[in-house]
Amino acid sequence: MPFAIHATEAGMLLELSGGVTVRHAQELSKCVAGRLVSGMNVRVDSRNLEDIDTSILQMLVSLRRMAGTFVVQEASAAFVAAVDRCALRRALLSKDLL
Repeated sequence: MPFAIHATEAGMLLELSGGVTVRHAQELSKCVAGRLVSGMNVRVDSRNLEDIDTSILQMLVSLRRMAGTFVVQEASAAFVAAVDRCALRRALLSKDLL
């Protein structure tokens, strides 16, 4: 699986690696929803991410809206490029989120 979800003292850590695309969207959404509590702190680690598509970015924007805090740490070049291509920098990488 190109993602892993970990419970931490601070909330949830979502690790994305390899290619996370629309074929993973349903399973990823189901796994996140099963662990997410409204207002929970969420960190996303994409340092090992090589490809991500718009459906996953849209899911992350929705996740951000439900999270208490939402931080993308260790953003890979592929993650940043996809965010910029979709004009989602403000929604996903804004310093206001930190």
